[in-house]
Amino acid sequence: MRERDPMVALLLELIGGFFGFLGIGWIYVGRPTAGLVLLVSYWLLDWVIGLILAVGTLGAWCCVWPAQNLLFGAVSGYLAYRWLEEHP
Repeated sequence: MRERDPMVALLLELIGGFFGFLGIGWIYVGRPTAGLVLLVSYWLLDWVIGLILAVGTLGAWCCVWPAQNLLFGAVSGYLAYRWLEEHP
């Protein structure tokens, strides 16, 4: 079996997170349950909080939403990167 590359995990989380698919990198590193839980819970949390903030700020939150996804993707990607380095 080929070793998984931590940089691929980081990029999958970063790009997937930007598009709202947080957890793809965790599935790649071999933790599918954690990845699916992260994916579904992030969808629920992102949409609930996002809709509340979008209505509360009269739509201004929609300008920040992609940055939020990118930030969460970067943090989760870093954690997936570190986990894969510690558990090859």
